[in-house]
Amino acid sequence: MHRSSFLSMKKFKNNYLNNNDVLKILDIGSYDSSGTSFNYRSIFDNDNWEYIGMDLKEGPNVDLIVSDLYNWKEIPNETFDVVISGQAFEHMEFFWRAMGEVSRILKNEGYCCIIAPSSGPVHKNPLDCFRFTSDGMKEIAKYVDLTILEVYTNVNEESSPWFDSILIAKK
Repeated sequence: MHRSSFLSMKKFKNNYLNNNDVLKILDIGSYDSSGTSFNYRSIFDNDNWEYIGMDLKEGPNVDLIVSDLYNWKEIPNETFDVVISGQAFEHMEFFWRAMGEVSRILKNEGYCCIIAPSSGPVHKNPLDCFRFTSDGMKEIAKYVDLTILEVYTNVNEESSPWFDSILIAKK
């Protein structure tokens, strides 16, 4: 993960989540491949919040392993208050199916924050399939009937070369 993504997720937390609320938070694609412990867990470190990192394989920052990227049978409907993901959707062949699962596992009135690059070099892990614009992010939310709260693309110099697009939506 890069610094601008971390800062965008922190901004989401500060603008939309209440520190006093009891929240269950799922991070999709949480595996920390950098080995630096630079991940979203620290942003959501709060005694009232339960952060769960989800990925396809065991490893650093992973608490829950799902067997199918597009069918999270391990997670019941309406389980999470918040679902987040950063730098994962560009690696999914069928990201819209994963977004359907986000909608399914979000509680009513739950929030999601999806961060994905709009540009940047190929970085296979194991695939690198897509880049996302603000318009694309809006369509993803509409496809799964989430209410769009905010969509933007970071275009400042610090965001280079990724210029992440950020979707914040509510069920």
